[in-house]
Parts: sequence; C-alpha cells; structure tokens
Amino acid sequence: MPINDLPIEELKSASATPTDSEPSALTFPEKSLIVRPWHDPVLEQAGHDPRSLYVEQYWVSILGPSATLLLRRFAAGLERHPDGFEIDPKAWALELGLGVRGGKNGPFWRSIDRACRFGAARRQGNIVAVRNRLAPLSARQVERLPPHLQRAHLGWTQQQAA
Repeated sequence: MPINDLPIEELKSASATPTDSEPSALTFPEKSLIVRPWHDPVLEQAGHDPRSLYVEQYWVSILGPSATLLLRRFAAGLERHPDGFEIDPKAWALELGLGVRGGKNGPFWRSIDRACRFGAARRQGNIVAVRNRLAPLSARQVERLPPHLQRAHLGWTQQQAA
C-alpha cells in the first residue's frame, strides 16, 4: 500500500522506535512535533503539491531528497488532518531512513531546517508550519539546476504559458 494511502495514525503507530540500548547521541531537541498547515492563498492557486512530479523533478535538486520526502509526508498527513497532527521525530527519522544519530544536528533536523531555509516550512519550538504548495522555482533556483533540468524546466514553463 502506498504511503499516501496510510492513515497518519498507522504511520505513527507503525513507527520503529529506538531501543534503550541505543547511545545517548539520540537525544532529539523535541520529543514531539506539531505539524500545522501554513496557508498562502497565492501558492494554493499557483503552487505545486509536494507530491507532484514538478517538485520531484525540479525542487528535489534544491531541497535535497530528505527534505523533499519529509515535505511529501507532511502533505499526506495534512491532507488527512487539515488542522494539523503530532509526530514522534525519532520514529519519523527512522521511517525516512535518516536515522536518529546526531541529535539536533542530525539528518532529520537538517531536513526540517532546509525546508525552512527555502520557505517550504517554518518552525517555532515544537511547531512546524508547512506549506501545502511549493512555489515555482525562481530564476536563480533554475540556474542552480543541472543543465538538462534547466532545459526541461524551460520547456515546462513554455508549455504552461501556452
């Protein structure tokens, strides 16, 4: 069953959890995170769902695969729970294959920070507000893509304008 078809409660309850024998480097800055929607009327009209082909093809080069996958999971959760939901960061880090080493500097938290850096999310304490749509890439972001993706993106934008 695809991950988007699983209720978030099943995702949370099916999570692998660290054992007591794991080292203390597993200390996460938050024991839980509250994921809330970050509404933006403009992006809700013109933006791209984090699970879309556009995001997979173009944004992943900017955000990185871990942050992109995390945003996809957040989008699936917010689709089922439009007002927000709570997650266990350790369990999600394990589910996403990011591991739990490194505490606040670990891959899971870096993925959240990266989503925040590029305007896909914002975080305050244990609350993460997540956009349900991502903007089209800016001209500067397109310039950072590999040449073949720059050409593909140009073709995509021309097709959308037609």
